[in-house]
Amino acid sequence: MFTRPLGTYTLLAVALAGITSPLFAGFLGFGTPKETDVNVVVDLTEAGRTVVPPTKEKPAFYYPVLAGYRESGSLVAGETSPPPTAVAKLLAKALAAQHYYVVGTKTPPPSLMLVFHWGYMTPQIDDIGDSENPQQQFWNQREMLALVAGNTLKNINPVGFQREDVLIAAREDRYFVIVSAYDFEAAKTKKKVLLWQAKMSTPSNRVSLAEVIPSMITAGGPRFGRETKLPESVTAPLAKEGKVEIGTPTVVDDAGQPAPGKK
Repeated sequence: MFTRPLGTYTLLAVALAGITSPLFAGFLGFGTPKETDVNVVVDLTEAGRTVVPPTKEKPAFYYPVLAGYRESGSLVAGETSPPPTAVAKLLAKALAAQHYYVVGTKTPPPSLMLVFHWGYMTPQIDDIGDSENPQQQFWNQREMLALVAGNTLKNINPVGFQREDVLIAAREDRYFVIVSAYDFEAAKTKKKVLLWQAKMSTPSNRVSLAEVIPSMITAGGPRFGRETKLPESVTAPLAKEGKVEIGTPTVVDDAGQPAPGKK
């Protein structure tokens, strides 16, 4: 995997049992790609910038909210979502690698509420005008740009390849995974205080959502809670034969430290 700069419910507790999931299997026929380019953007709010990212010594605990599958833009016939539990397990594993742990009966109280949703977004573009004065109306340009660039758009030079890459990405049909982090104490009082939001997306051409969800989560994981100044493109492998090894549980002991790290 390499990186390069690229020019908010139903509550569900996440079970962390390890499984090998065939749910991500898919058949694309001849020429199936072996990797995909994942666009990663992480936006921090002013409140989020006051929160120090977790470490092994000081992990963060979160309450998971599985918002689930979303569709935006033109409908795609036959599109289906992987089972929510399988996606939740992938996210839990990626988050645990960055010292974010699901709250449990023996853990400290959560400081975060993490909301997960995934799906696809397609640009809605209509040709208007006539042959002598052709024009286009990009109805959901703001939403597409928010997905592929987020708050980094202001950092991109208005002239140059980076902006061109963003504009091209905004016109592509894209699958996405979004992780939104909210202050848990505020959420208990029914206030929404967003801290950070990680948006991972990839073109939907020649791949299915189920096949690329693991790639998007893998690409975004190391950047969770860490602001990106520009959109980043991460080349991530697709799951071999469409299967995903979700792995073993991450166990947290009474002291609040992850058990696998203990000697």
